Amino acid sequence: MKKGFRYFFTSVLSIFLTLIVVSVIYIVCDNDSKVDVEKGQTYTSEEVEVMVEDAKEEGRQGLLDQIRTSLEEGNPIISILKGFYPDYIIVAANSKYNFIQIDHSLAMNSYNIDNLTENENGVYQYSVDGDVVSHFGIDVSSHQGDIDWQSVADSGVEFAIIRAVYRGYGTGKIVVDEKCIQNIEGAQAAGIKVGVYVFSQAITQAEVLEEASTVKTLLEGYTLDLPVVFDVEKVTDKSGRMNQLTVDERTNVTKAFLEDMEASGYDTMIYHNTEMGAMLLDLSQLTEYKKWFAGYNKEFYWPYEFDVWQYSESGKVSGIDGNVDFDIWLGDY
Repeated sequence: MKKGFRYFFTSVLSIFLTLIVVSVIYIVCDNDSKVDVEKGQTYTSEEVEVMVEDAKEEGRQGLLDQIRTSLEEGNPIISILKGFYPDYIIVAANSKYNFIQIDHSLAMNSYNIDNLTENENGVYQYSVDGDVVSHFGIDVSSHQGDIDWQSVADSGVEFAIIRAVYRGYGTGKIVVDEKCIQNIEGAQAAGIKVGVYVFSQAITQAEVLEEASTVKTLLEGYTLDLPVVFDVEKVTDKSGRMNQLTVDERTNVTKAFLEDMEASGYDTMIYHNTEMGAMLLDLSQLTEYKKWFAGYNKEFYWPYEFDVWQYSESGKVSGIDGNVDFDIWLGDY
């Protein structure tokens, strides 16, 4: 951990604890279980002040004990914050914690964490009324090298999202993934359902339509089982060309790609993580499209509707050397 971030982390923790302690004054004083008041009994103002102070101290200590226990169990600060602010999406980004109020005009997901199970290989399954309704998938690119797709299928993988095209975040050069066609053919031959994704760094409508055209040319003669996914990400490098777009600009580029692909008969989907979905896209303009959410904690924290969850970036399956992303399709395709 870098020194600057450690200082930031410590400062935030200190401020967070101070705010919690101050806030408990208002919370505890309204809690009848904390202040023991007998019916019919009158109290002097001094006696009331003592009881309130006792209640505040009891609540303060209980809350601090709760925070300490959570930290001792290895939970990060952001997980603790989530519990205290259920009406907000909390995003750690730009060297601070961002509180984004949940927009209840958007469709919410109804997933129940109690219906989620994990096997010894780290594979998630989702059940409804005791029946498994989910599907196990991976997403791959040329980074995985040559893949033994039959071994992948034998490992239980049911679907794969394969990178088709990407654009350099610095150069702006558009590139076809050299393993895309090989992976499509291999996966489908092994009985695995296939979709593709585009890692975009387009900053104009002309560029994003170029990406769409490149995908369509690449896929000529092939039939996909699953959507073409638009992956619009903020990269960590400050020089990332798409990082400079406004929310409206990024949303408009996304819509342009999806509309063009759908006009050509393709099913579509948007890939996003918490920061992208909460802060960098206007989801109210993208309600008609399927969503693929990336988040690596075992919780249904993202409140809005999504179809696919990328829950691990360190999965292991036979047929692939090294790590691979694990995904779960949480219902029917």
